[in-house]
Amino acid sequence: MRRLANPLAKSFWSGEHGAVAATYALALVPLIAMAGVGMDYARLMGMDSELQNGADQAALAAASQLDGKSGACTRASTAARSLVVNTSLLTSDDNAITFTEATDCSGSESIMFWQDKAKTNAATSDANANFVEVLVDVRGVDYALLPVTGALRGELQAAALAGLGSAICKVPPIMICHPDPGTPFNADARKGQGIAATGHSTGKNKAGGDAGTTTSGTKWSPGNFGFLQIPGVDGDAGNKNARLLTALAFNTPQTDCISLENNKVSTGNPQGLYDAINTRFDLYDFPSNGGSTLAPCQGGACLAAPNVTKDFIRTKTSGNNSCKVGNNGWELPKSGSEFKPVASGSWSAGKVSANNPTVMGLPRDNCHYTSFNGTGLCGTGTGRFGDGNWAREDYFAKNHATPPPGYATMTRYETYLWEIANDKINNTAPQSGKPVCSAATGPKERRVLSIAVVTNCAELSGTSTPVNIEDFVDVFLVEPSVDDAKRYNAFKDVIYFEIIGKSQIAGNGVFGSQEVRRDVPYLIE
Repeated sequence: MRRLANPLAKSFWSGEHGAVAATYALALVPLIAMAGVGMDYARLMGMDSELQNGADQAALAAASQLDGKSGACTRASTAARSLVVNTSLLTSDDNAITFTEATDCSGSESIMFWQDKAKTNAATSDANANFVEVLVDVRGVDYALLPVTGALRGELQAAALAGLGSAICKVPPIMICHPDPGTPFNADARKGQGIAATGHSTGKNKAGGDAGTTTSGTKWSPGNFGFLQIPGVDGDAGNKNARLLTALAFNTPQTDCISLENNKVSTGNPQGLYDAINTRFDLYDFPSNGGSTLAPCQGGACLAAPNVTKDFIRTKTSGNNSCKVGNNGWELPKSGSEFKPVASGSWSAGKVSANNPTVMGLPRDNCHYTSFNGTGLCGTGTGRFGDGNWAREDYFAKNHATPPPGYATMTRYETYLWEIANDKINNTAPQSGKPVCSAATGPKERRVLSIAVVTNCAELSGTSTPVNIEDFVDVFLVEPSVDDAKRYNAFKDVIYFEIIGKSQIAGNGVFGSQEVRRDVPYLIE
């Protein structure tokens, strides 16, 4: 037998170190296949995330347009396509994430509108298109290393459902009934129109006019008002009546934002409601102690507006009753000296007063005085909506020696702002145009409210039916809410507004201290 003389060759001949190479050679194919499966699966899942993100963003963009107004469905479809542009970097097809647009609320292959979250009732109109579902077009991935398994391509599709959550924040939750639910309210076109907002029907109209009665039979007529549901602080319901009073009176309402989804209405007139609103006119007609909800008002929690010109004289300048209505505090002028508009006499010259009033605040529309037309009602129907014609000549003659240019077409709100901006507030005795009872002067917006206009008042019954809010409107508080025969009201418990226009949003107008409405789209699935 031949011997190997070279030790190195001997070592190589007898060595077993390379035995594992055969194992690796046999395992190489499945290892590569497993890596390919992992890579292709990761690519497939990545594309799924891209498609789902596209569907989510498109659904949110579409939901932002579901405001119940005309064209909502068409706008939603356009928003889904144009507001968000998504692409898929992993697809083997066209990188654009696409879907078939809808032209109306009947939907399309890719966009469907629903009345409910459960998707059991398809939307039939812009008004009931509450939710939108977006289904993006199918996209595919060509597998790189999976042909050995027989799966050459993967295809995926994604869908998302979204709705619009709405809330109002930091504003009194007041609503009024739409005068004609079949047509848009168009607040800007109604600028200057007066509204006698009340929950009562007309009462007996005596010779001198009276405050009306609480007779029923015409509830939820155009101009009726109520209150949206109001929560407590941080979700604590607490005493809702007390929360409502503070929302109406306090400089900073102590309430959370109020959801507008399925919000029901309260028709009741809680005790102190009118007292709460009247604080904005420098009237504090309630106890300053004893646990009263409004007690903090006289400590500065409920500041009066800087211009509170009104039909009241402060007959007592000190003492517990000096800031209340009556009791030798704030009182109307003596009979014969109050503002009493009539439709005869000097009406052709522009004046409507039957006498020379001792003091005069901004008045209601002429037709809302019983002394003017015998009824205190305007137009047809319930007469709560006026015509915008008010006693400008009388007001400027009483309060200003020289009226501003263009005063003949000024609204009451514009007059109010002009007096503040030009230091023209009449504070000559016995008129108290500037606040004297308020701890300090509040902002001019204290006589501005943002109220909801509700279109389904005919369907409301107690608190069982959610309200359908068409829009929010800014209104000007014209006068305090006080009942008296010398007020010549056709209604009891009236809050008298003048329409300013469509509500302003915080940061986008003069009402920067208020957040009127928040509409936030949200994903459901």
